[in-house]
Amino acid sequence: MTTDDRRRAILDCAARLFRHYGHSKTTVADIAREAHMGVGTVYLVFPSKEAIVEELSSSAHVRVLHAMREVAEARAYDSFGERLSGVMEARTAMFQKLAEEGQHACELVHCKSGPVKSVHARFRDEEALLLQQIIEDARRAGEVAPLDVKRGVALVQRAYATLSPPWLFEQSPDEATRAAHEMCRLLLLGLITRGERDERNEAAEKPRRPSRRIR
Repeated sequence: MTTDDRRRAILDCAARLFRHYGHSKTTVADIAREAHMGVGTVYLVFPSKEAIVEELSSSAHVRVLHAMREVAEARAYDSFGERLSGVMEARTAMFQKLAEEGQHACELVHCKSGPVKSVHARFRDEEALLLQQIIEDARRAGEVAPLDVKRGVALVQRAYATLSPPWLFEQSPDEATRAAHEMCRLLLLGLITRGERDERNEAAEKPRRPSRRIR
């Protein structure tokens, strides 16, 4: 086996064990046995179990970001509301998909482990950059009210913290999807331009003309 082959084998076996038993209860010896190699061989590829945890956690977070970026690109010419809603629903769906991969899958995207916390912090930074770009595009198009973009991004992330692991994993996929959609609609009320909002309110308050009866 080449070094790359060993690396993939170790990560695949570690991922299976982590999802089933949790990384805190899985040892390097367990991983080596699952991968049919010696403990020393594992340490030649990874300096520690924490390094394995960090790489697997990074891979999981990258999958979420990739799903979000795919939707952001695919809906680049849609309205701001459709684009933001699609991106955040893709985020929720991918986290849910990770949860389905094993009882302890949550531990790779949210736990008190140092490596996972570090990876999640980087994920938040990358997510913030994506959201910032989406809001700035909408602001240039005149779709959102003047606002501090970074502050807006921080508030969106804070709102969606309730749709992140581990709380997200306690909800059914249908409930999580519905919550993500409703959350986005609520946020959009504060982000759309005042002029558009006033026009909608005026249209809603305008009395309807009584329909004429046909004789």
